[in-house]
Amino acid sequence: MKRGYRKEAAAEYIRDYIPYKMEYWDSWDYSILGRIRTLRRRGRGQEERPAYNDVIIMADTETSKKHPNEYRTEKDGTKVAIPVHNHVVAFTVSIRAYHHNIVTLWGRRPSDLAEALERIRVNLPGERTFIFFHNLSYDWVFIRRFLFRVWGYPVHQLNTKPHFPISIEFGTGMILRDSLILAQRKLEKWAKDLGVTHKKAAGFWDYDRIRNQHEDFTADELTYIEHDTLAGVECLDATMQALGKDITSLAYTATGVPREQIRKRGKQYNAHERFKSMAPDYMQQTHMEYTYHGGYVHANRFMVGDIITEEVRDYDFTSSYPYCMCAFSYPAEKFTPADDCWITDILQDKDAAYYFLFIGTGADLKDPAFPMPPLQYSKCVRCINPVLDNGRVISADMVAIWLTEQDLYVIDKYMKFEKHICTHVQRAEKAYLPRWFTDYVFECFQKKQHLKGGDPVAYSIAKATVNSLYGVTVQKPVKDDIQEDYQTGENYIEQITDEDREQKYQKYVNSYNSVLPYFIGVWVTAYAFRNLFELGECAGTWVYSDTDSVYGYDWNDENIRKYNEKCKKRLTDNGYGPVIAGGKEYWLGTAVSGEEDIYTEFVALGSKRYAGRKKEDGKIHITVAGVPKNGAEQLQDDLKNFRSGMIFRGDKTGKMMHSYIYVDDIYTDEDGNETGDSIDLNPADYLMDMTEKFDDIYTDDIEVQVYDESDNGRL
Repeated sequence: MKRGYRKEAAAEYIRDYIPYKMEYWDSWDYSILGRIRTLRRRGRGQEERPAYNDVIIMADTETSKKHPNEYRTEKDGTKVAIPVHNHVVAFTVSIRAYHHNIVTLWGRRPSDLAEALERIRVNLPGERTFIFFHNLSYDWVFIRRFLFRVWGYPVHQLNTKPHFPISIEFGTGMILRDSLILAQRKLEKWAKDLGVTHKKAAGFWDYDRIRNQHEDFTADELTYIEHDTLAGVECLDATMQALGKDITSLAYTATGVPREQIRKRGKQYNAHERFKSMAPDYMQQTHMEYTYHGGYVHANRFMVGDIITEEVRDYDFTSSYPYCMCAFSYPAEKFTPADDCWITDILQDKDAAYYFLFIGTGADLKDPAFPMPPLQYSKCVRCINPVLDNGRVISADMVAIWLTEQDLYVIDKYMKFEKHICTHVQRAEKAYLPRWFTDYVFECFQKKQHLKGGDPVAYSIAKATVNSLYGVTVQKPVKDDIQEDYQTGENYIEQITDEDREQKYQKYVNSYNSVLPYFIGVWVTAYAFRNLFELGECAGTWVYSDTDSVYGYDWNDENIRKYNEKCKKRLTDNGYGPVIAGGKEYWLGTAVSGEEDIYTEFVALGSKRYAGRKKEDGKIHITVAGVPKNGAEQLQDDLKNFRSGMIFRGDKTGKMMHSYIYVDDIYTDEDGNETGDSIDLNPADYLMDMTEKFDDIYTDDIEVQVYDESDNGRL
């Protein structure tokens, strides 16, 4: 009997004879799962591969505090909660197979969740089973000790950063997976975007209520916990169908979707051999990681805190990073050492890419009135006596920083140095990126534009794919190995020697899956940085920028037109034109602005801290790192309230602070609640501050606050 026939027979039986139900975990007939078929992962080699159960399962928990928090008030006026232990009060496990919801199991105690998952395991015919959690990092803390009692410690765990696991595998074959990093959005939005049958039942659960594990639930509360996991399995199913994937081949992350296609296409063109011929050696790779700078985020230093009543307009680049991939030339051979040289030597060599350590003394802006200093303090390997503006260097006795020739173009245009030298110089001839890659980038953009307003599942995935393309190019070849101590719950980075790290890098270079060098991402951001400053010059007054957008007023429309024409020419020079969708032309990289991008009032306090009243709806909108958009309500419709010292109250915005609480062992509290490790979530107040304003740029004793733009935290 053919495998396809067996699978279809199983699907027909499940759809025809197993009507969906929500049932208490201990009452359901788990033997039904014996009807599920198994799949084996494809791959090279003839060895026997483990059988995966062809079923979609999502689990979730709801938790409660043991008692209300007490608070203390800090000197700055913010309120901080004193953490209290929490415990699980409800769980659900939804099971879906062959596009049919089978059951949602529910219960109250974490030990029962562990037992329910074990019953699922022993009744499924395969050796390995995926269990998804939408935000695994939260649920994992609550259930980890209970799973250890049933399955022992995990044999493998993959973390993106401390306390953020995306995959946890046990020796029993049970694999916990995080669906949030794949969806890149909250469950409520994911279900809405994909248009699945069950949506998150928002408002049916009171998160502030103190609950115990023996309490009954209302019909609304049962609906709430049911829909959480039902929406999840339906979203996973819709995603798998749209991608043509099964449970064994579904990507771990959003970036994994384009990565697979890039590898597949690259192998068709023998891209690995080209990659190996130009791959940097270990020391070059280390220097390139220093050279990667990220996006430019900054506020006009002379207008910080000022409410601008001119009509501020925001221009956004159309898919800035994909444009840079399709329109510009990149290093096309292995870098080789060049002589130490001057700025002019590098800028005059138009056919080559360079990276180097730039050392300059007597650094200063050429124009003291220029509001957007380009040199990033946090990327300097040395900086002596700097005068800083929100993480950017205005002047310094000495700076040392790794740059590309594109970074140098911008820095040389706006800064001067008494003396300078470019040392550790490396050079490579430039050419367009491989056609197989840029064609894929353009196809992704094209698909996204054509699907807009159509199939919500396909459009959602196409949009996420375009947004993830850049991420594929900046994946570090050797990542930190983040480990979890299963006894204490602490996370730590596994320390390895330079020799071991170099061996891992060589393994990456030799891997057949390696088809694109890391330095592509370095130059993508460098080109985008240069483009941003070119667009900023089109504004009479440049007010604010955030990576791929420029806010300003008194725009020179003719210069914007010329800029866009230049973008189009760069694309057509490489054989790419517009995408025609809905009767409109869409060009990669062009600067666009709509009626929704006009502000009648605007104020910026620094990087990721700005607000404005939109002309379109007359309402104030805010962007503040760490504060939800609804924080605008606390401004009481007055931008004067958006100022240093203002506190966005967490109980109004919904912004939460996580406090991790680890215990020595599972215990039962005085109310009979099984309790293990927990996370205490509490409203997090946010104190607004701002960059110091430079009214007199010649003042020597200027005090400024320095921020690392990677996390908007004070150094």
